[in-house]
Amino acid sequence: MKKALLIAAVIMFVASSAFAVLPPKGYIGLFKDALHDATPPINGSDYWVCPAQYGSFGCWIWCLPSVNGLQAAEFAVLFPATTVTLATVKNPGITVELGTLATGISVAFGEGMCQTDWVWLYQLTMMSLAPPVMPQRIDIIPHPGTLPVPAMQFASCLPGYPIEPFTYLVPLYICWPPDWNVGVQETNWGAIKSLF
Repeated sequence: MKKALLIAAVIMFVASSAFAVLPPKGYIGLFKDALHDATPPINGSDYWVCPAQYGSFGCWIWCLPSVNGLQAAEFAVLFPATTVTLATVKNPGITVELGTLATGISVAFGEGMCQTDWVWLYQLTMMSLAPPVMPQRIDIIPHPGTLPVPAMQFASCLPGYPIEPFTYLVPLYICWPPDWNVGVQETNWGAIKSLF
């Protein structure tokens, strides 16, 4: 019996240590697929696409909550004029959705559905109207309708769902040149990698 209890305790310890420690401030980023790898690959391939003219590509909006969890989010998405959204899939856990991605969106997960790990909000299927030599990018920007000023923010899972700012991790680059600069400080990546 003691042996079984000891084994169960070891399994619980190993399982609990497998979970990542959440950062003090949440993150949001745009990625090309469901893998949302937050570590920078050599060529930035997780947040870089280059479809042929009139070709389709994916764009996923992923969030990593803060230590306080994620209940809701407010932001907008700036799409280049040379892209068209063909399809939008919303995370099924989102029960409140006000606005649009382009004009400003407010989303909330259902009561009791506090998010405590990476979670996707939207999966977009996009089409590029531009030739593949024209660099563009899709960006997260402040929601213009938040008061008193435009903001990008999460609502945490603490009582009363207090508002928290988040860090914008990375845009989705479209046909960026090979010598591109992703605009993310190198020192931030070590902190992000240490979470995994």
